[in-house]
Amino acid sequence: MNNVKRYKERLLKCILLVLLFSTSSIGAKEKYDTSHQSLSSYDVPQWYSEGKLGFFMHLGVFSVPAYKNEWYPTNMYYTADNPNMQRHPDYAMSFVEHHTKKYGDRKSFGYKDLIPALTLEKFDANYYADLIANTGATYFAAPAIHHDGFAMWDSKEIEWNSSKMGPKRDVVKELTEAMRKKGIKTGVSTHYGRHWKYYNFRPQFDTWDPANEGLYGKRRKDTDPPRPEDALKWERVMNELIDNYQPDYIFVDGGVCDARTEYNKDYFSDAMRRVTANFYNTSSALNKTVALSWKRDAMQEGEGIHDTEGQLEGAIKQRPWQAHYTVNGSWGYAGEKPAFATDSLLRGFIDIVSRNGNLLLNIGPRPDGTLDKAQEKALIEIGEWMQINGEGIHKTKPWSTYGTGKLNSLQAGGNGNWKYEKKAIRYTQKDDTLYAWFVDWPESGQVKLPQAAEFNANKIELISANSSVPFTNKDNDIIVSLPKNKTGKYVWGLRLSR
Repeated sequence: MNNVKRYKERLLKCILLVLLFSTSSIGAKEKYDTSHQSLSSYDVPQWYSEGKLGFFMHLGVFSVPAYKNEWYPTNMYYTADNPNMQRHPDYAMSFVEHHTKKYGDRKSFGYKDLIPALTLEKFDANYYADLIANTGATYFAAPAIHHDGFAMWDSKEIEWNSSKMGPKRDVVKELTEAMRKKGIKTGVSTHYGRHWKYYNFRPQFDTWDPANEGLYGKRRKDTDPPRPEDALKWERVMNELIDNYQPDYIFVDGGVCDARTEYNKDYFSDAMRRVTANFYNTSSALNKTVALSWKRDAMQEGEGIHDTEGQLEGAIKQRPWQAHYTVNGSWGYAGEKPAFATDSLLRGFIDIVSRNGNLLLNIGPRPDGTLDKAQEKALIEIGEWMQINGEGIHKTKPWSTYGTGKLNSLQAGGNGNWKYEKKAIRYTQKDDTLYAWFVDWPESGQVKLPQAAEFNANKIELISANSSVPFTNKDNDIIVSLPKNKTGKYVWGLRLSR
């Protein structure tokens, strides 16, 4: 009798737990809807706003030809009679010439035929986790899918994926598990919103063959608008990633805006809002705080994190924002090439942080999965700098001014070095400490900190030397005298204490 009683008690508890979970799940699903009021009530998570630095990766079939950039799959199918491909015809034609010379006719050897060469035979997710962790970065986005439509995970929605073809590995899973072991917030980078219009369909190409629809999509005329099912497929793919990997962060590329911009169709815009609401609700049910970044006009201010790509904001933004940039000027692997100078990358990073932004840096591995030495060296040097100076980056907020002097990107899209004025100063603040950053060690041995006198500092230290330096107030500025022997490199920080 006692056993029966205990069984009934356990059964009742199980029923109550199921009801409780079901009720909480329903509540979580109803917490966010697709309205601006609802989505904008989801705040930027603390780990993101305090972390400042993230990394993501471009890795896919486009890494195999390693020719110029990751837009190889669309440029290789260039034709002069397609009105959508006439922005840079000579440039696009160079892809055609390269492909036909190296691989042959585009019908007998198309983009799909490059897949076997994406071996990833030397890909080591733990290597990347160690490398990223040592930079001081807080978050990472795995390369889930690019415009080409080849999925880098074991996808049920996309038949053409890295688990079934090519390397036969779930790259997203491997990177997610390795990064999380290092305490790095991990998510996915997605560019699938442009896939519906990415390929050129002609009888002389392998894109014309219905057998290849799983990669290229269904045939469409050059000027056909997107179909509702295109956006629904995108939505299912995004939700699959959310369900499979519970990402902490999602990067959504601006291609998701093309349907509205070019055809005035809201299919993708509506799907974007549904995906975002699902992401916030699912994460809330798991008691996770998550971040989603968007570009162009994919969302409204406050509904997620606005990503400006390589453009720098002109003032301090009240809400955290993001700029993404590439370490060496290429998004995907495009052959051996030098990385941007580390001092240039760090100048841009400091400028972004001083304006309440985050920097998301890109790396592009080879098709065998290894990273070239130039990119590796850049990340190692960033990590060495962060070990010394990270206190003035992590968990900081902007001061009353971001600083003085120009520090702008040479090119849009994250493809150029940051230029600067030698007297440029940037500020960050943490509690009662003000950090002043200067980008050039002056021959005079003195650094002028504009407006810093109002901070009322009674002590100033050079972070790289961890020692106090003399200073004087002059009007509203502070003049700092540096040591005779130069310490540190790239960008120098001063710690001002009251």
